[in-house]
Amino acid sequence: MSAEPKRLSDRVSFKRTDDELTVIITQQTTPLYMSLMILWVALWVFVGIVFIYNWQTTDDQNERFFYAVCSAFWAYFLVKGGKVVAWRLFGKEMLRVFETELSIKNAFGTYGKAQFYATENIQKFGTIAYDSTKFFQFMERAPWIMGGETIGFQYLRKRIQFGKQLEDKEAKELARIIDKALREIPARTKKKQADK
Repeated sequence: MSAEPKRLSDRVSFKRTDDELTVIITQQTTPLYMSLMILWVALWVFVGIVFIYNWQTTDDQNERFFYAVCSAFWAYFLVKGGKVVAWRLFGKEMLRVFETELSIKNAFGTYGKAQFYATENIQKFGTIAYDSTKFFQFMERAPWIMGGETIGFQYLRKRIQFGKQLEDKEAKELARIIDKALREIPARTKKKQADK
């Protein structure tokens, strides 16, 4: 098979050979959403500066406690918001089907740890049903969230999910490509090993 990379969409590219499939799903969003998220983080930093300033300058112990608690919550949400902005700027999901394994890696640039799954233990592979009328499912697909997985499978009593916030058409086509590779590549690998 061809080793030339192909684009499934603006966010999804893949490369398939006889022995391997690699998939990259970038995490960019629209310029409007990206600008709004960066603005939110900038304003949140300003709010934190006000909290910390008041915490350090007031003499009232009750006020100091109040600002200390507010600063703790502020820091938590700053980290969460900053992580989402970094994910949207540099994040990508990287998948690889090779030999008898599937690896999935959530990477910031090239940094990230891959998880490996033996293909023989992968069951019930397919797309995840999405209902936009359900609040939590709708929120999972929001641009300011890192979730919203669209493809999944059962693996040794665990449900593994990936393909964050893909459109239905993208998810179905990508699931078909990966499912085909999960059947063909391990079978070819085992045949080669048996022929040796």
